[in-house]
Amino acid sequence: MANPGLTTHLPIIPVKTISGNQEFFLYNAMEASGMTFVQGTPVQKATSGGKSGYWINSTPSNGSTQVIIGGISYLAGNNFATNGAGVSPPFGSIGFPGGPTYGSVQNQSAAVNVLHGAPFLNGLITGGQANLDTIWEIQVDASSGGTYNATNTLVGSTIGLNIDSSGFWYADLANINNSSYADANVVGLNPLDYVAGSTTTQQNYGRIWFVLTTKVIQPTP
Repeated sequence: MANPGLTTHLPIIPVKTISGNQEFFLYNAMEASGMTFVQGTPVQKATSGGKSGYWINSTPSNGSTQVIIGGISYLAGNNFATNGAGVSPPFGSIGFPGGPTYGSVQNQSAAVNVLHGAPFLNGLITGGQANLDTIWEIQVDASSGGTYNATNTLVGSTIGLNIDSSGFWYADLANINNSSYADANVVGLNPLDYVAGSTTTQQNYGRIWFVLTTKVIQPTP
C-alpha cells in the first residue's frame, strides 16, 4: 500500500457535541508506562499483559482487527517509568510526581531531586471520552497515495482512521464505507477549508468532523 501524502497531520481535537453540552472527559484514566504517543491520539484501556487496567495508545484497524477507542488524548504521552507513576492512592493525597528527576540525595537513599519548574504529573491521561455525542475534527489523507481532498458527498459516510509515520492519526479516504474500517461517521466538513469560491469541495488535506461508530467505542466508567 502506498504512503499517505503527508508524514505529519494535525492532532484530533473535539469541536462540539450533538447535545450542546461540554464533551465528556476521561476520569481516572491511569497512563501505562512507556507511552510516547502524540497529542490527539486515540487511547484505550489495556485488558491484558503487564499494562492491564492502564491506558495505552490504540492501534488502527487492519481489516480484520478493529480499532478500539476509549478516548482521545489531549496531550502527549508522558513516558512514565512505571504504570500510573504519581497517581494518587485511594482516598489519599497525590503520590510522588511522575515527572523528571535526577541524581541522588545525600543520606536519603529513597529521595530524588526534582528539576526546578518540572511539572508534577499525576499519572493520569488528560483526554476526551469516546462516546456518540462528541464531534471530533481530523485531517484527511489517503493511505493509497491517491486523492486527498474531501467533498460534501463524504458526509453521511463511514471512514477509516489511520496513522502516519509521525504518530498522528488521519481520516483515510482510501477506506470509505468499508465495513472493515468503519471507524467514524462523517457528519460535516470544516467550512474554513473549502476551495475559494466553493461550498462543496475542500482543499487537499482539509479537516472533517466525525463521531465515532458504536463498534469502536470501548465502554469506560
